[in-house]
Amino acid sequence: MRTKIKKMLPQKAIHSLKRMKTKKQLNDLYQYDKRRFEDSAYGIREELTENNLRSKITFHYHAIEKGLSNADIRLGFGKAAFEQLFFSMDKFIEMGYSTEDERFQTAISVIHKYVDMHKKYNHEVNSVEDKLRQYSKYLLKDNMDLGGYLSFTKDKLPEFSSLTFESLAKERFSVREYSEEEVNQGDVMAAIQIATESPSVCNRQSWKVHYLKNQRLINDVLDLQGGFRANGKNLKDLILVTCDTQYMNGPHERNQAYIDGGLFAMSLLYGLESKGLATCTLNTNFTIEKDQKMRKLIGLSASENFIAFITVGNYPKEFKVAKSPKDPATIITNVIV
Repeated sequence: MRTKIKKMLPQKAIHSLKRMKTKKQLNDLYQYDKRRFEDSAYGIREELTENNLRSKITFHYHAIEKGLSNADIRLGFGKAAFEQLFFSMDKFIEMGYSTEDERFQTAISVIHKYVDMHKKYNHEVNSVEDKLRQYSKYLLKDNMDLGGYLSFTKDKLPEFSSLTFESLAKERFSVREYSEEEVNQGDVMAAIQIATESPSVCNRQSWKVHYLKNQRLINDVLDLQGGFRANGKNLKDLILVTCDTQYMNGPHERNQAYIDGGLFAMSLLYGLESKGLATCTLNTNFTIEKDQKMRKLIGLSASENFIAFITVGNYPKEFKVAKSPKDPATIITNVIV
């Protein structure tokens, strides 16, 4: 019966019906994604899971780490971050989760570094010290230095181009201040060429790179992005990675541009590092209004998905970075036999 009907219908009608079916599949898949996300994300769920709390703890202690690593520290910073950090840590304890968890241990370590730094400047942070006394009993002796910041001098940096991949990965940090030295555009282009070796679905290579050199545009973009306001000294080069959904096929590939774009962006970060350049990744998690404003500002097509901004500069003589400790492979790996 279906075959007979298809023979009776004109091709245009058949294609129209197929498109309607495909759009319904796309809507169903997005609804499926939406339900799963609503059931998982800590900003939406009513009851927080262990991993929700681990994530919240990390999010807020990392905000403190970034503040500690700033070239110009604003004493007493982080009140909003501490409020949410303390809530999450108290909830973690209340729920009976292991206080030996590395994220929880790192948070205590970061609080220690914050208090120590303020003591150095004779600046009182009594409320933070009170909470630190509460949490200190949980801190394992070997974890005192898990979190916080690291200090570097440019003359002690390795020769990045000669590092093994393992060393290159371990030496990569987000650097938020730069020297006045101009970035060699040839090095940036070479790093972009390296990133083009990234895998993509069926080798479709949907990625695009927008390399911003106009200082006024960079300032406007960063002001709109909003996550780099206390940083960026001497920043003159900014990259935006996008992926073009015109290269995608049907509903089953609705998220593929983000996967391919993420692979490309990470390759680009390693490529830039291998050329001896300092970088920092900035998210593109925008509201609809901010998304539209950013597209208009940079001149992006509607088919391009934002992946990430990457700041690029030369290392200054001295700088600090957030430690940003990582989970061991044993925690994140599920071996299925």
